[in-house]
Amino acid sequence: MTKTAKSSGRDGTRHRDRHERRRVSITWLLLAVVTVAALAVGACALFLPDRPPELLSPARQVTSAPVNTQEYTGSQQVTVVPTVSASRQLLGNATGTVTADWSGSGLTSGRAAYQVNGRAVVALNTAIPLYRDIRPGDVGQDALAVNNELNRLGYSSSPDSTTFTWYTQLGWQQLMIDQGNDSDGTLLLADTLWIPSPSVTVANWSGTVGAMVSAGAPVGEIPGTITRLDIKNGQPSAQDRTLTMYGQSITLPANATGVDDAAFCAQVTATPEFQQMLQGSVNGTIDLSAGLDASLTLVTPITALRVPAAAVIDAGDGVNGCIVAEDGQTIPVAIVGAELGASLVQPTDGTDAASIGTVKIGPAIAGASCS
Repeated sequence: MTKTAKSSGRDGTRHRDRHERRRVSITWLLLAVVTVAALAVGACALFLPDRPPELLSPARQVTSAPVNTQEYTGSQQVTVVPTVSASRQLLGNATGTVTADWSGSGLTSGRAAYQVNGRAVVALNTAIPLYRDIRPGDVGQDALAVNNELNRLGYSSSPDSTTFTWYTQLGWQQLMIDQGNDSDGTLLLADTLWIPSPSVTVANWSGTVGAMVSAGAPVGEIPGTITRLDIKNGQPSAQDRTLTMYGQSITLPANATGVDDAAFCAQVTATPEFQQMLQGSVNGTIDLSAGLDASLTLVTPITALRVPAAAVIDAGDGVNGCIVAEDGQTIPVAIVGAELGASLVQPTDGTDAASIGTVKIGPAIAGASCS
């Protein structure tokens, strides 16, 4: 038994030794394979030419761009610079003590402005300032001015006549009665206060109750009024536009960048916003060179084509140019606006903007022109 046991022990030892040698051989074989593979990869990396990464490859030239249409209203905020007339004094024709004052909301032609010694002084807008008492039969340009203003106010008169007629007398008498004065129809200068327009706002008013006033002395001052409004650095448009400021609007005709419409200028002048500015001025003057806020919109929105700004050629005047469609057709366009690097254009040859889906750009329009 002892001999058999020893024999078995030697066999087990020899078996373990063979297994261990086999495992070591496999490990070295794997290491050899990995080493050969690494050397092969390194050789490829060393001897094969470098290939540039995709980001460093030459840029592909872009020769066209898609476009689309949009409704364009041309809405924009602008600065408007007003031209303002000089302020002017109002000279009273009555002497005495002011017993009533109705000037708080401004003066209107045909309405009492204030009262002196119990008699109303009526504001009157005539073509020329009145300078004398006028009686029936008197002739002159002042009589003509009274006739026309009475007619405008709805009273009896002889329009376009230089004679203070019986009809004029009746009209003037009724106007005086309506304002609280007795009258035989004779126009007394002391009953009038000339104003340069049908309604005015006054400043530095001295015709307050209890004050003493004298004929020929100022009773108030009319601040300057707007006579014209110009868009600062304004660009003309081929379309009619609506100019709005302080809640007042007017149509700005095509290609115009300013407006001198008397009625609109008077409306803007009369707004509380502008009057507040005038009241804050010094000695009736105000610096408006910086301009006032306003807005512009197209009267009629248009269907515009939105194209890259670089797609418009021969646009030296900033108003007209051309684009080149994908089929090579050159289309004349009017530039109606610009937004974020894009130009908003409208074909001027009758081409339907919606029919254009792509325009040429870059090298594809090098040397192209509208002619």
